[in-house]
Amino acid sequence: MEVPVMFTLQQFVDAPPSEVVRAFTEPEPFAAWFVAEGFRTPADRVRIDVRPGGQIAAVFVGDAEVPFTLHFGALDLPHHVELRFDDPAEEITVNLTELPDGRTQLDYRSVGLTDEQQAPIKPGVATMLTHLAAYFS
Repeated sequence: MEVPVMFTLQQFVDAPPSEVVRAFTEPEPFAAWFVAEGFRTPADRVRIDVRPGGQIAAVFVGDAEVPFTLHFGALDLPHHVELRFDDPAEEITVNLTELPDGRTQLDYRSVGLTDEQQAPIKPGVATMLTHLAAYFS
């Protein structure tokens, strides 16, 4: 059995945390960045219940439709968001730190994936975070 591992990523965004947090709390900005290769996430197919225990329910649309859900953990908006995927089991922590120039440093931490699961997911998340930054530029 493989041991769960952690990975971290960092992204700088040209907007303050009060704007960047919308990428996790509103359908349109969420749909703009939460995409996978060959798929898009239509904003009208995203439902977000922003509260501890609430969920994000959406659908990747490509040659097939792939529904997915994430559950919110602890929230300290606009600076801290915890999310959980059930399959594969993954705990995600996002910290948004305001920089002196009004930009945001986004620190993304994933815990729970095995090395084998992480291999394709980490580069995909890096691409997603680039899309997130582009949305706010």
